[in-house]
Formats: sequence, structure tokens, C-alpha cells
Amino acid sequence: MKRSVLGLMYLIQGMRKAGVAVDQKLQSIGLRVESLDPNAIIHPALEWDILKIIAEDIEPEQDLFIGQHYVLAGYGPLLMLLMTSPTTHTALEQGIRYQSLTHLSGLLGLKKQNDQVALCYLPRDLQTPVGQLRAHSEIAGTYKFLQDIYKMIGLEMPEIRITLPVARPEDAKKLVLYQQVYGQQVSFGTQQAEFWFDEWVLNVPIPSADLMTFNVYAGKCQAELQRLEETAEQPSLIQRVQDYLELQRGLLPTMAETAQALNLPERTLRHQLQQLNSSYKQIREQLMKDRALHLMEYQEYSIEMIAELLGYSEPAAFNHAFKRWFGYSPRQYGK
Repeated sequence: MKRSVLGLMYLIQGMRKAGVAVDQKLQSIGLRVESLDPNAIIHPALEWDILKIIAEDIEPEQDLFIGQHYVLAGYGPLLMLLMTSPTTHTALEQGIRYQSLTHLSGLLGLKKQNDQVALCYLPRDLQTPVGQLRAHSEIAGTYKFLQDIYKMIGLEMPEIRITLPVARPEDAKKLVLYQQVYGQQVSFGTQQAEFWFDEWVLNVPIPSADLMTFNVYAGKCQAELQRLEETAEQPSLIQRVQDYLELQRGLLPTMAETAQALNLPERTLRHQLQQLNSSYKQIREQLMKDRALHLMEYQEYSIEMIAELLGYSEPAAFNHAFKRWFGYSPRQYGK
């Protein structure tokens, strides 16, 4: 199942702020952070290919600071669903139910023990450097998410005891880094991350609760989840190329950059697309045609602005391409 590209975008932004030279790595595969489309969805296999390129040579402790730069703003309907939930318990249940709409690649769940409850995060991969980077960034990001949403709904953050799926650092300086992020009571050596708090916290009412709004956004979240579930099948090579090109607005990656991102030699990519009676040029051009029509239908953008949004250096080049595609100029189409 595809997922929101927000997880990848937050990881990239966190890398930048943590001092990782990620822009140069992205440029090698034709991507620019500012041009990534936050509304795009991405197949996990493609996301993994991109992560392998940008995560090279990152120190493990940098993961902590990368996750601290995850933000709530991009979560739209899910954020509104959480904020209008009647209680903390309902909000946690909805967050778990719709976790596929978040930055998370691991699995969320609830765990009870005596009079304590834990929000748990089970990483999918702690064996590879890329898996560790993503897991530890997402754990730090989840803690940041909890802190931010408590501030947003106007409640005091409860005392939380945190356990992490990582060995206790032997180096005192590294231990201090973990304590700075998770508090002095952080412990280590579990199979999953666990955020423990008193069970009574589940029953705390949320000040911004609103049943009508809650139901509206529950419907929106369910519709988005269904949209993602429709993409569960393993994508064809044509779909993988199209998905990669759709990640970015404006100037699209070249064939060589796309091949590198998909971990294929350019020659192999060309040959395999030919075997499918397709080509990089055809896929790219169809995407450009679809985007051009979509922007034209808004009737709010000038021809000059549309040309710029599509990555053309000047309107004349866009006019020429549009006429070649559809047999008439953009201005004739708009009449």
C-alpha cells in the first residue's frame, strides 16, 4: 500500500536541519526539496530506494535530531480528527487506526500493564542502517508529535516514561543526547519503543472535542485510507517511473536521474520499458499533459504561470508543446 510522501519530506527536512548534506544527494536523482508535492503518495519500495541514497553516512545519534523536526501541519484531516476527539483514549485509537496517513513506517499499538498504558511503536527494520535511521527518526518524531498535539489542544503533557529498542549507550556523551530528547528516565533494550503513562490519562476530555466535526473528519480519513489501499498491488515498472515523476512539481527528473533513484542502470530501464511498449519520454509526456489540463481547468492561472509551474523556461515552449499534444493553443482551449 502506498503512503503519504510526508514521512519522506519530514525526514529530508530533519536531515537538513541536523546538518546533513541531503540536498546534493537529492539533486543526483533529480529531486529538489522545495518542489516535492506534499499531496503525493509513494510506494514503500520507491521510498526505500530514495532513502538508501540520502541516508548514506549518517551518524546514528543524528536520528534523534532528525525526528525532532517532524511537524503536525501536514496531517490535515487526521489532525482535525484527533483534536475533536472526545477523550485522549479516542484520539489514541484514531491515531492507531489511521496510522497509514502519518509519517510512520512502523506499527502503532496500545499496551496495558497494571494501572499503566503504553503507546507502542514497533519498527519494521532495525537490522539495516537505513531501517535504523527511519525507525529512530520516527520514534523521536512520534514523541515530538505527542508534545505538539498536547500544546495544540490546550492540555498539560502527562508524565511519560519512555523505553527504546536500542542498546543503552556505553558512551556517557551519547547517553546524554538520548536523555536530552526523552528525559532522564529513558530506558533501553526493548523490542519496541514504548511511551508509558498512567491509565487515568485515557479518560481526560479534550477541550476542543466536537462530535459533528469529529464525524466529518473520520469520514475524510476513511476515504483517504481507502484511496491508499487501492494502491496495494506491487507496481509495474511503468507505474514506478510515473510514481517517481509525480513526487515533484515543476521541472521533472531526467531519465538518468530516475534510473538512479530506482536503482537501475539507465540502459536497463530503457530496455525494460521498451519491452512493455513504453518509454520514459511517453510516461513523462503523459504526466505533463495531465498536469497541463488540470491547471488549465482551474482558470485561475495565467498561461505564463502554468508554464512556470510545469517547468518550462518560457511560455512559448509551453504553447508549442500544448498545441502539439492537443491540436490547439492553451488560449484556444481556455475559451
